[in-house]
Amino acid sequence: MEDTDTEFFEISAVARLTGISSHVLRVWERRYEVVKPHRSETKRRKYSQSDIQRLSLLKTLVDNGHSIGTIAKLSRPQLEERLSNVLESKAGEDGIEAFAPAGVCRICLVGTIVRQAVREATDATPALTIVGEFMQLDEVARCLQPKAADLLIIERETLFSEDIKEIQDIVSTQGIRRAIVVYRFAQENVLQPLDIKKITALRAPVDSSEIQLACIADIQLALRSGARAELSETGEKKKTFQRPDADDLPPRAFSDEQLVQVANISSVVKCECPQHLASLLSSLAAFETYSEQCEDRSPEDAKLHAFLHRTTANCRSQMEVALSEVLTEEGITI
Repeated sequence: MEDTDTEFFEISAVARLTGISSHVLRVWERRYEVVKPHRSETKRRKYSQSDIQRLSLLKTLVDNGHSIGTIAKLSRPQLEERLSNVLESKAGEDGIEAFAPAGVCRICLVGTIVRQAVREATDATPALTIVGEFMQLDEVARCLQPKAADLLIIERETLFSEDIKEIQDIVSTQGIRRAIVVYRFAQENVLQPLDIKKITALRAPVDSSEIQLACIADIQLALRSGARAELSETGEKKKTFQRPDADDLPPRAFSDEQLVQVANISSVVKCECPQHLASLLSSLAAFETYSEQCEDRSPEDAKLHAFLHRTTANCRSQMEVALSEVLTEEGITI
């Protein structure tokens, strides 16, 4: 009998949480049996927190060069060990020096209510460790050396723009990669830009599984984010900017004409994924061009637009892989 106390998620929610498209997730399940989700009375997939955590580990490893076929059957401890190895191998590379040499992501915790959940999450994940626990945010700078932590986890009853500024200042001066804020109440306009500000927001209450998933997701973002801004002697970020080299960006796999061709196949096949993906790719390609042009038009925002340009290019490349997979599955040739 199904445990009614267990929280389950629909495939669309899992796709948002893990970054794995619904189509790719179905392919992984069919070919590699990466997870075995429950089924509702109407046969819809229902994923547990454990499923999501496993999928997030797989996604992070695949994004860092592992073939899904070689890791699909590994146990969760084996996947976590692989992740630790990834972090260790990255430790000496530019932009990854914030991670500990042993390949462990170091957490600085501020708060009391969320403390037990964070402890349980780190106990269950070898790739996570707590290096400091504090009651107030200002204690972090007094007690921890700069670059001693990779992630800041902080709880706040309420979250306002001035709180974000305070957290950003600590992240900057301490050389922390990202922050996770567990809050109870906040205005929508405060939450919307948090991803750009290197802050992940979780609404309380949260359990150890949610903390664990957020930490793994932030490790993934850190591994993708490239070189970190250096800190000056005063603790302020140096205003350095390096325009993305065209040779470093993934080339387009589909031309505009090919995307139009795919978008017009809707009447031929039952699956609507090809035209949806074609539409998404057209939008991504357009925004990629826009963000590149903004680098020239707005020098004061050059760093942000360079980040958007590179991120969009990488996202577009991943979606092109998804489209190629769909076209192959549907037997479509363009």
